Parts: sequence; C-alpha cells; structure tokens
Amino acid sequence: MKVTIQKNKVTFLLLFIVSFMITLIAEYILPEKFFYDAQTIVFDIYNEAGFKGSYPLTMSFYKYTLLGKLPFNVVGIIQLCFYYFILYKIGIPKDFHVFTLKNLVMYLAFLMIAIFIAMPSKEFITFLYISQIVFVIRSRQIGLDVALLYSFFLLIVFGVFFRSYFALIPFISIFLYLISKIKYTNRTLGILVTSILIIVLFSVTHSIINGSYFSDLARNSVNEIREGSADANSMIIPPLANTNSFAELVNTFYSFFSVNFPIVELKHFLSPRILMFIIWQILFTVIFVVRFSWAINKREYKVLWIFYFLFSYLAIQSVFEPDLGSAIRHKIGMLPLIYYVFYYDSFSRKV
Repeated sequence: MKVTIQKNKVTFLLLFIVSFMITLIAEYILPEKFFYDAQTIVFDIYNEAGFKGSYPLTMSFYKYTLLGKLPFNVVGIIQLCFYYFILYKIGIPKDFHVFTLKNLVMYLAFLMIAIFIAMPSKEFITFLYISQIVFVIRSRQIGLDVALLYSFFLLIVFGVFFRSYFALIPFISIFLYLISKIKYTNRTLGILVTSILIIVLFSVTHSIINGSYFSDLARNSVNEIREGSADANSMIIPPLANTNSFAELVNTFYSFFSVNFPIVELKHFLSPRILMFIIWQILFTVIFVVRFSWAINKREYKVLWIFYFLFSYLAIQSVFEPDLGSAIRHKIGMLPLIYYVFYYDSFSRKV
C-alpha cells in the first residue's frame, strides 16, 4: 500500500517537536523574567486566588487543577498539547510547508508558544477560551447572527471575570463593522484609524466618569514602577505627559505603532531577542493588514468579524500594554484568531 506523506502536516508536526524541546529546556535557557508571571501565579504569596480578575482566576485554576504543583516544564508540555490540538482542529493550511513570509511569521508564532506561554500562564486560559470564537464563527451549522451573539457574550463574560478590556471588543467591533459599510477609498486605513479613535473615546469617557485614562490604569502605572529596570528594555514611553484628552490621543497613536509597527524600537538592534520580536511584529502587522484588505474586498463576511475583533484588540493594546514583550505574549494568547485569519482561505477540507 502506498503511503502519501503530506508535507503540510509534517511541517506542523516538526513545529510541535521543536516546541516540545524548547519547553523542556526553557527554564534553563530563558532569562528569569520570562517566569515572573508563572512564579506569581503558582506561589500566590499574598493569597490572591479567587474567581474574578486575571491573576486571581488563573491562580485558582492552577491551584485546584493541581497543575501548580508540577514542575514548570511538565506544565508546559501538558499545555503545549492543548495548544497544538486546538490549532490542529482549526486546520492545517495546504501550503504550510512552503517557505513564505506569512508561514515564517506563523512558524515563529508557534515557537513563541513554547517561549511565552508553555508554563503557568494567564494566556493559557485566554487561548482556550478565545478559540471557541473560531469554531463558532466558522461553523456551517450556526448562522452568522447567532455566532456573533455568542461571540459577543463570550467576550463580555471574559471581560467581567478575567480581563476587563475584553468586554470592549464587541462594542469596538460593531463600530468597525458600521464604518466598513461606508464606501470610501481606503477602508483598511479607515478601520485602523477608527479603532484607535474609538478606544481613545472610551478612555476619555472613563476619565470623565472615574478620573483616569485607560493608559493610566495599566501601562503608565506599571512602567512607573519598572522605570530604569534592566527587565524593561522594550518599555513603551509615550511622548507626552498624560494630562489631557489630546495627550491621550497622541500617546495612543504613538503606542499603537510602538506595539504593532515598532520601527522606533529598532534602537534595540544590539539585542537579538528584542530585534527578533520587532521584526516578527512588523511582519505580522503588514500581513494582517494585507489579509484584511483582501477579505474586505472579497466580502468574506464571517472572517471579517474575526478581523474586527483583532483590530479592536490591537487598538486596546495601544493603551494597556506596558512594553513590546508583553504585547507579543498577549498576542500569542490570541493565536487561534490570528491563525484563522492568516489561513482561512487555504485550510484543507479534511484535516
């Protein structure tokens, strides 16, 4: 009997094997700062475990599943199997074995699973939870309206119990959908700018009601503590003091490009690790925007909503992320959505 070797599946398997090896030795080769979050989650020094908030909920997860009792690399291997199984169920692109820039970006993303989140991690919960959206929206048995309502519900619940900014995604996405229905020359640029303006509007509204901008709650408060630390090399420092709404607007646009198109971070070219992250992030953003422009021209309505979710997420990162490393780690938590929009038109029918 003739055995047919499918190169795309072999490539997927090789990525899993390499990720497996990285996970086994990660504790011995990665800087200690890569494990700060994992240590905080597992040791729970201040007894913060609970069921609301990303840290308390994650602490409870590892406490009650007893995963927190295992060595980090063992936890990483267990989680790695879940990550790759979910990606496998989404599908393996027919041309996944062909060396292209798009595939290179995804190969690196797969390996960054092992580097960033194959250990006790909040992103493990994000990855598992968010992956539901892909399976619901792509389902032929579920209509788009029902799929969207369910996705909105998932995101709002996740915002209430895990990270509050996830609850903003449905509302920003609806605005982006409405803007996309207007006929004008460059809808891709329009969607990008609109997503930033909407998050600024939400931030200003929050400031009027509660007295602080979103960036003050997250990025600025974290970076004030870490300023001058050797562990904050890729820290995002906005150009203006955050004293008014105009400064928040300027800082958000600056931070959006610092996070998603970080040319300004090339000053770290002597750091190979940061340089790799910068190159990956720039390539990711370019490919993502190009893929969106194709999808919107072809009116791929189902996949467009996942693009709207991701555009919303990228805009949210511009006010919440303290540094480039955190931004990329959090993107890996959203990998099921990213993987799908990168390859939605090239998955094999039978996986």
